[in-house]
Amino acid sequence: MNLSQAQALFTHLIALLGFFSIWITGVVDNLSAIVFVVALTFSFINSKIRRQYYINETLSTFLAILLIVYVLLSFFVLGVEVVNAILIFLIYTQIIKLLARKTIRDIVQIYILSFFQFLAGSVVAINFGYGVAFIVYVAVSLSAIVILNITKESHDTSSKADPNLVTGKFLSTTALISICVLVFTAMIFISVPRIRTGFFMSDFITPESLRTGFSDEVKLGQVGQIKFDNSPVMRVMILNREIKSIPRPIYWRGIALDRFDGTHWRASKRNYQTIKKNIDGETRVKHSGNELLAQEILTEPIDTDILFSANVPVGFQGLEGSMIAEINDSYILPNKTSYKLKYLAYSDLEVPEAYDLRSDRGEYPTEIMDNYLQLPFLNKNIQDLAKELTIDKTNAYDRTISIKNYLQDNLKYTRTLERGTSEFPLDDFLFENKAGHCEYFATSMVVMLRVLGIPSRVINGFIDGQWNAHGDFFLIRESDAHSWVEVYFPTYGWVSFDPTPESADSDAETGAFYFFSSYIDYLKFRWSRYVIDYDQKDQNQFFKQLRNKWVWQKRKLQNKGFSELLVDKRWLIALGLLGFTTWLLVKKPVLTRLPKFREYYTDKRASSMYKKALSMLTKKGFKKHDYLTPREFAKAVGLNANSTSNTFEALTEAYLELRFGKSNTDEKIKNLERLLIILKNEII
Repeated sequence: MNLSQAQALFTHLIALLGFFSIWITGVVDNLSAIVFVVALTFSFINSKIRRQYYINETLSTFLAILLIVYVLLSFFVLGVEVVNAILIFLIYTQIIKLLARKTIRDIVQIYILSFFQFLAGSVVAINFGYGVAFIVYVAVSLSAIVILNITKESHDTSSKADPNLVTGKFLSTTALISICVLVFTAMIFISVPRIRTGFFMSDFITPESLRTGFSDEVKLGQVGQIKFDNSPVMRVMILNREIKSIPRPIYWRGIALDRFDGTHWRASKRNYQTIKKNIDGETRVKHSGNELLAQEILTEPIDTDILFSANVPVGFQGLEGSMIAEINDSYILPNKTSYKLKYLAYSDLEVPEAYDLRSDRGEYPTEIMDNYLQLPFLNKNIQDLAKELTIDKTNAYDRTISIKNYLQDNLKYTRTLERGTSEFPLDDFLFENKAGHCEYFATSMVVMLRVLGIPSRVINGFIDGQWNAHGDFFLIRESDAHSWVEVYFPTYGWVSFDPTPESADSDAETGAFYFFSSYIDYLKFRWSRYVIDYDQKDQNQFFKQLRNKWVWQKRKLQNKGFSELLVDKRWLIALGLLGFTTWLLVKKPVLTRLPKFREYYTDKRASSMYKKALSMLTKKGFKKHDYLTPREFAKAVGLNANSTSNTFEALTEAYLELRFGKSNTDEKIKNLERLLIILKNEII
């Protein structure tokens, strides 16, 4: 591949990757994407067939002015977000550049526009795809910059570059350097973690891209609609227990709803209170003497203020702000978020035994009776059914189990509901269709329990999720949305019951497709967890582990002795590489004695000195034009100068000998340096 072909290829690659960095975020409209792809394709084909199908400079300037006017009107008149207006400007300016004739200056501008698009993508993007784009961009941009530099030097000195310069060896070398750059970048990233504020995020994430989540008001049937969506909601890592030791399914508790009007469930505000963090930065919401389950929860951008946790939440840690709010034993942030959250949750998984619940004969507190026995107008047949199912039961637990078993054994689970003849959805579910999703099962159970005077409420959240064995985390999707029931027992408090048939929503998790998709989910999790949400706590933990490892190796060295420690081959290899690298850095001239490095070093030095000579002559009025070769320019200088012409001719010949001669020696480099000094003195 010759230099001009490589320059055209990498120019268009850089433009494509810059656009891809913002397109992958979903903020680019379809029209802009189509126009860009057409312009890029046309420009690339144009460069391949070497035709002059370009828009002229006058037209490109006119289009640029129109674009600036449009962007300003969009921002000041139409109310477009400032960053969205900037994105429009970057995309369409790049399109104009692609369609116009490309000089070295224009290629540099294409690179700069691509870089700013890449930066914009880093602000907008929160997905794994941007991580892939980042790695590819770094690898390609390094090669592109090197090729641009060679093209510019060749253009400045009016010399022809090696037609076989861009080879597989050249590309593999730049790829190796790119890896080093990525490693160095990773070290900086680990040392200086970003501060996450969510300042920009709300401007970019559209309502359509937010996960639905739950609020303090839910219409009957809403959860069933959510279950058709397989979009990820959150990923949960279990920090202190083996997955096999955890009772399944796990209920990821969200919001408790206590007020029902026949079609909507709501969380009343009468029990609203705030809970502050303690001195350790933990928000303790309950006291428990049982072993707690620690979870690290990483959410997608979700349109809710609710904090999720397994079963019964006991505490939270890692949240911004000094407090959280509580409503009906549900825990929420002061404001809704539109960006990802990462926090720790602590839960109590212990469930009282059936015998203990059956023997609980305590009195219900007045506050519980007032809040959790409310009912809308009900048809008599629902009340009769509740009494009929529990006619021979003498305690709250047996009545609860009787209603639960009836719902599971006599009604079917379905996501698609048929419209019934009754004006009350619950009547249709229980007596006509006898089929529905989890919300109808939970609502029916709570209504019948309240008819019997047993305090209860509906809980909305998620159930179980998909266990990812690659990353040891649960992936919870919208389709895992679920409703279940909590029943109050005077001695033990709120206890969960699930009246929805267990077989509902059971999906097989086997096969090659599942393996592949779970691994992609694992990569996405790693990107979110260790790039997007890398924080001060992660940095402290990393350096703590590093320090512990150093202390351990130090003790090992003291106990075994240096000679015994060096028996480990890994230490020998590491010390050898470190010593060799240090020697190369200190003894840099040694590199110039190696053939390949020597050739590169002398070419670079010769070009640099020749450019200095041209710069000095330009200041004296002798400007080199692109159509002149170095020898032609030297003769032109000779026609207009006396002693200077002889020196510059000698310098030009020395330069050409170093660049294109068969042998490069230190004496020739020194001779070129000497001629440059003489030329400088003569000009002064």
